[in-house]
Amino acid sequence: MNNFIISICCVLTLSVFSAHAALSNEGGDKKNIDKGKKVTAKCHVVLVGGNETIIFHRIKPEKLSLLTNSIVGKKVSTQKSPDKIKVYRAFECVLDKEKFTSIKARSLDRMTPR
Repeated sequence: MNNFIISICCVLTLSVFSAHAALSNEGGDKKNIDKGKKVTAKCHVVLVGGNETIIFHRIKPEKLSLLTNSIVGKKVSTQKSPDKIKVYRAFECVLDKEKFTSIKARSLDRMTPR
């Protein structure tokens, strides 16, 4: 009987340590994958010619804060034109799953096909 109790304790201890090791390993791998993974961002912009639109970019998450300033003057393709058009002004860039702060950008976003 005494040997049975000792073997049960050993099995329980082993299972607890195995579960803990497996969980801590999963968390470490997940952080490394997210750092290099690109995300989709959407930007509310005015193009040369005065058209306001929503454009999409694939970027690394840490570069999102710089995107609003870096796309001004760049040529982008739009859904309405086969030619690339320069960005005249950028109002705001957010992740694709987030909402814009301005009402006009939100209404443009609802009308923009994905």
